[in-house]
Amino acid sequence: MKNKKVIVGFSGGADSAAAALILKNKGYEVLGVTFDFFGDEPLLKKASALAKKIGIRHECIKRQLEFREKVIKPFISEYLRGYTPNPCVRCDAVMKFRGLMAYANEKEAEFIATGHYLRLEKRHGQVQIKTSADSRKDQSYYLYTLDQEYLSRLIFPLSAFQSKDAVRAFLEKEGIALPKSEESQGICFIPDGNYARFIKKETPLMPEGRFRDRFGKILGSHNGFYHYTVGQKRGVPAISEKKYVVTALRPEINEVILGEESDLYQKKIFLKELHFIDGSLYSGEIQFKVCRWGYLYQGTLHLSGDHRGYLECEEALRAPMPGQSAVFYDRDTLLGGGIIEYK
Repeated sequence: MKNKKVIVGFSGGADSAAAALILKNKGYEVLGVTFDFFGDEPLLKKASALAKKIGIRHECIKRQLEFREKVIKPFISEYLRGYTPNPCVRCDAVMKFRGLMAYANEKEAEFIATGHYLRLEKRHGQVQIKTSADSRKDQSYYLYTLDQEYLSRLIFPLSAFQSKDAVRAFLEKEGIALPKSEESQGICFIPDGNYARFIKKETPLMPEGRFRDRFGKILGSHNGFYHYTVGQKRGVPAISEKKYVVTALRPEINEVILGEESDLYQKKIFLKELHFIDGSLYSGEIQFKVCRWGYLYQGTLHLSGDHRGYLECEEALRAPMPGQSAVFYDRDTLLGGGIIEYK
């Protein structure tokens, strides 16, 4: 190996600590990097102290303005267009991995590494991402935008671990004891999970809007379409004991369309920004998920040009959300994905 220098994405948690320590024990020159997206001084101090304890070099890089421009603002913009965007996919692509690669190039490091519980496998000259053995820790869904330039230099040191408990046991054996903490499952810049409150705070006051049925009949009023997502039942008026569900949003006129549960099911999903990890654009039978924790569906992908296409699903899906990603798999191999759009 010509160059054993590796840049590790270092959050200061158990996973990144274990990843850095494994690489150090294997003889790599490890440099831990913490991206500062929020000006969280306690977090930065914690990461720095942990890096010192492990015995690796460490650097914090301020990225608050870039994070707001490239992740938060697009999230707000898409939400106000009636989409339900997934900022974690965007953040991994344009902030975390791109940032690690740029820093690796600056420091003349051959490799980058993260604490994902995933495996890499080389086949037919291509590097593939394999899903985690522990489905609860599998984060492959968010990484479908990566390409061979990144994968050829990427290391997942935790690929052999089955669980967070196993990682903690490894660290304790190495003399690194960390307090247990709750793992974040939501959007990092909306920790309370209240998207509507966040959007309301970030945008001008919106006038009262209307609930309508699909025929145009007014069913009630609301205080902003962004309080609702397709498939939502909570907060929706019941008329004459009939229970409605949100079936569509019309952001340009601040209207929420209500209908019946059966209206939500679709067998055709339209996609944009299609990307495959091996650099190809594939059409044909494929497996896919529409959320990280989701069921692996079967369908057929059809291409329509300009990195767009649509999925014909073997079974109807309930409320596939425009703005979310449909991510493609071949059993335990991540293939690529695209963003669900309105049609």
